[in-house]
Amino acid sequence: MRNGTIIALRSLIISVGVTAASTFVGVYGVILGATAAEMGWLQSTANSLANAGQLLWGRLSDSVGKRVPFILAASAVLAVLWFSMAIIDTPVELIIVYALISLVGAMITVNWFSLIADVTDSSTRGHFLAAVNNVGSVGTLVSVGAMIFLLHGSNRAELEIPFFAAAASYVVSTLIVTRLVEKEHKTKLTTSLRKTFSDAKRRPIFYKYFVAMNIQGYFWSMAWPLFPITIVSILHFDLSTVALLTVVTLIATITGQFAFGRIVDRVDRSPLIFYNRIMLTAIPAMYALFNTVGLFIVLEVYSGLVGAIQSVVMNSYLMDIVPVDNRAQYISIINGFNGIAYFLGALSGGYLLEFLLDLFHLKTALMIAYAAVVAGRFGSSFLFLHLEEPQRRERAHFSLYSILFRTKYPGLPSGSTVKPR
Repeated sequence: MRNGTIIALRSLIISVGVTAASTFVGVYGVILGATAAEMGWLQSTANSLANAGQLLWGRLSDSVGKRVPFILAASAVLAVLWFSMAIIDTPVELIIVYALISLVGAMITVNWFSLIADVTDSSTRGHFLAAVNNVGSVGTLVSVGAMIFLLHGSNRAELEIPFFAAAASYVVSTLIVTRLVEKEHKTKLTTSLRKTFSDAKRRPIFYKYFVAMNIQGYFWSMAWPLFPITIVSILHFDLSTVALLTVVTLIATITGQFAFGRIVDRVDRSPLIFYNRIMLTAIPAMYALFNTVGLFIVLEVYSGLVGAIQSVVMNSYLMDIVPVDNRAQYISIINGFNGIAYFLGALSGGYLLEFLLDLFHLKTALMIAYAAVVAGRFGSSFLFLHLEEPQRRERAHFSLYSILFRTKYPGLPSGSTVKPR
């Protein structure tokens, strides 16, 4: 079996098994009785460790020169951890296990895409990566769509289905990955992150974007603990409805990425980025005001479309403002600091709601918390107003942005990220 076939097959299996499970993690926390503060810890530790872990594992695997051993080891550990998710009993256990899943999953994220870079030719890599992503998207839609019919009510025992499926997918993927043939590819690490950060501060176009992303990232992540609490405790949506809303988001995002991807290189990205950040402000406001499944379907369509603009436009802009000869280091800087911002933001959102619950009942407390998030997102959006449009250059076919970042859907019901590792 050729490497390309193995890579595509493994991507499909992981998408089918892991994506549905990831979708329900935030909701699972609420079902287990997590407090607002515990929901903040769940979101903040998972996202920060996913980002920080990529920096650690990426540099380690580059120095070793092999990807497959890291992928095999991480897959075995993740199979055990996802199996454990189905049998835990407390929110604290969920926080610990999912944090470990995020940290170990980061080992696969960076090594998997690095492996694709190592075993594919640059002339066909862009087409191949797009094909792999399409296969993963199909797997995602199939798996989450199936949960609409397999899950009913809000019984924690039902979530054993996606969690056991995630564990099984890693077991199967381990057997498949053993058939990959890779070449040793050592990288000499010549630049420290500290030196790269010092150099980045002297690049005004990059640094302005870097500052804006991190400040708004704080307010962006404040909403993550609030979304699943709203879905389960206020609106009482069952697991089937959560799956339906997620499918709507994914379809809207895929459709939007296809449409916007055709026009992004024909317009100036900087104004579009600003308008996109303003549009994203509306999502937590919708969560505060909407109260029916029909309205939330509208919300998810809107969220998917503006999320697609974000993904396409900001990907393109970022690849233009980082130096070609030091792209990975610069993206590592953004990745690392984003992890810190997301950690602090999600934690602040959880503790803000916890504080408000001492003064108000849940619905009022959530309305006030959402108002704070909307104000923060809206105000920080103006940091993107005067971004400079860099000189255009040929787009990179293989985006390291895709290696180091998982797509963050702005209105996903679980408040989570959906990108199988």
